[in-house]
Amino acid sequence: MNDDRLQELLASMTLKEKFGQLTQITGELYVGQVEKEMVETGPVYPQHILNEETLFTIGSVIGASGAKTTNRIQAEYLQRSRLKIPLLFMHDAIHGYRTIFPIPLGLSCSWDEGLVQRVAEETASELRAAGIHVNFSPMTDLVRDARWGRVMESFGEDHLLSGDLGRAMIRGYQKNSEGQMPTAGVAACLKHFAAYGAGIGGKDYNTVDMSMREFFEYYGKPYEIALQERPKFVMSSFNSFNGVPVTASPAMLKEILREHYGFEDLVISDWGAVSELQRHRVARDGREAAELALGAGVDIEMVSTHYLEHFEAIVEKQPELLKDVDAAVLKVLRLKNEMGLFENPYADEGAEDAVLLNLASLELAEEAGIRSSVLLKNKNETLPLRPEHRNLVLVGPFARTPELLGNWACKGRFSDVVTLEQGLKQADGSLSVAAFEKLEDCPQGVLARCDYIVVTVGEHWERSGEGHSSVKLELEEEQKRLIRTVKATGLPYACICFSGRPLVLQDIVDDMPALLWCWYPGTRAGAAVAKLLTGQATPSGKLTMSFPRASAQTPIYYNEYSTGRPANASSYSSRYQDCDIGPLFTFGHGLTYTGATYSDFAISGRRITETEDLKVTFKINNPSRYDYPEIVILYIEDVVSRSVRPVREMKAYQVVPVPACGSVNVEMSISLEDLKYLDADLRRTVEPGEFRIYVNDLERPVFTIEY
Repeated sequence: MNDDRLQELLASMTLKEKFGQLTQITGELYVGQVEKEMVETGPVYPQHILNEETLFTIGSVIGASGAKTTNRIQAEYLQRSRLKIPLLFMHDAIHGYRTIFPIPLGLSCSWDEGLVQRVAEETASELRAAGIHVNFSPMTDLVRDARWGRVMESFGEDHLLSGDLGRAMIRGYQKNSEGQMPTAGVAACLKHFAAYGAGIGGKDYNTVDMSMREFFEYYGKPYEIALQERPKFVMSSFNSFNGVPVTASPAMLKEILREHYGFEDLVISDWGAVSELQRHRVARDGREAAELALGAGVDIEMVSTHYLEHFEAIVEKQPELLKDVDAAVLKVLRLKNEMGLFENPYADEGAEDAVLLNLASLELAEEAGIRSSVLLKNKNETLPLRPEHRNLVLVGPFARTPELLGNWACKGRFSDVVTLEQGLKQADGSLSVAAFEKLEDCPQGVLARCDYIVVTVGEHWERSGEGHSSVKLELEEEQKRLIRTVKATGLPYACICFSGRPLVLQDIVDDMPALLWCWYPGTRAGAAVAKLLTGQATPSGKLTMSFPRASAQTPIYYNEYSTGRPANASSYSSRYQDCDIGPLFTFGHGLTYTGATYSDFAISGRRITETEDLKVTFKINNPSRYDYPEIVILYIEDVVSRSVRPVREMKAYQVVPVPACGSVNVEMSISLEDLKYLDADLRRTVEPGEFRIYVNDLERPVFTIEY
């Protein structure tokens, strides 16, 4: 359908039909509860406005999935809709649809934009086969507080990496070709705008209060970067920002999102967020809530129905909003047209089974699980297993469980998951593997033959995710006792951890000779972890979020601002008197089995100019038998500046393939732009002076340059 016909369609719509296109509801209202599709993430509001007349003007459905289900809803809708405008189906496939990949925080530890894009591409293929057109992902909220449950959906604590990985995920979902999204892609929804991850106290849905300098320099930067990939949607966040709920903030949604960042497509509210303006107490009733959201620039109202209920009163009071309404509806129509829905609004039910859990997706899930895992500790090369380690005992809550998908696992099924026990048996048929939840359940005869114990610990998947903020991040006491009981056996052992966030390990880490952090790896979890344990692959991930020593140490992050009394042995410095300085494991930390070294550092000059970047070169030497991806991180330190700057800032990173028993030369660039920062007046500036350059090791600069 050409644009002229879309314009004609818009002109033929009644006002109610236009506002229907700007309303999203759940699918069971059309065909009944055909299966348990919905996962409620907030209050469900009365749907009394959805009568026979309005129900068939609606523009989109959330939560329904599966080709048979979406086709049934679409057919019922189109049969009774006056204008026959097909529905958009939207879903939350945060780290996969049916094939589940590592949680985003885990994926980020690969630092690999290409890997993240491939994960998104496979997810998009499964979604489209299941009749879904829009995915509420990626989440690029910058997160520095591990107490926040939704940290599992994030890409960590660095603004540049979060933006880059979010952009890669959008590219993968939308499969853009020359600016157009093919019918094989799904529309991405960047969320949650804005600064949702900075809620006070790490509480979900909580107030955010920060300077605009902090926002534009850090918390807003991931959105700014990811928006360059032109997602079709942006989701407004639940939180208030500096006193105004974002869903009712023209300053955030119009001035910053649209004017400053240049976003031109659709803004959708989060679940029930328009109605929640009443609970924020900025709206007296549903009509005022709708007026505020519509006036702020929210195009589509999710789940609540105040737009439909009050549209006549709203446009009578503010007729100037009709222009915005028409513009939003036209965007909806153009998206449906771009996705080919006017010609073919149905999914191919016969092709769905061939796409879901296809071999390529499963192989990618395993690769992503390997690349996401981070080896935090490996005393005396406890890992990988040695040839003499043939009789293994797995113990702990994750030894046999298939519940390794993590939260927000969409349509993933535990029955599809490779457990750790299964993965080890498949990885090496010569291994004897016995798995028990508790060590006391292990028969003495089995323990007597055992020559290596794998201890599984962590946080149950339901303890992280939306609505699951926690004040206590410590490992459970029962799991600590398990580790110490295993230590008392005198047998060699290693610890494997599954979690949706960083945990506190200060009082147990010394009892862990080796610690492999696997996050939640997804459908092929056991296969991925088994290859790392048996040495068929080396861990290569690096942390994208710092691990605190105590829960009360959060928020904690690597690029904190310099202070007049830096932390030191004195009580009169910026530290806690009852906690060691700094995180237990810092951003960028991660070990391998390779023993790789860096050498031959060189730089193209010592003074940077507006016209010439500086090149930092060095060699990575790999004496091991592993081909692996080495993650290289370049940081700068502004030695003296008029405004207080972070102690370190990551400015560049590379994932470098390094061959076994070989070496590779690496080149990284530093531009004048990398040295700039926002001053107190929000001007981008750089001052003459010295800058130190670091590569990976934050304690030792490799060069000092000048501007």
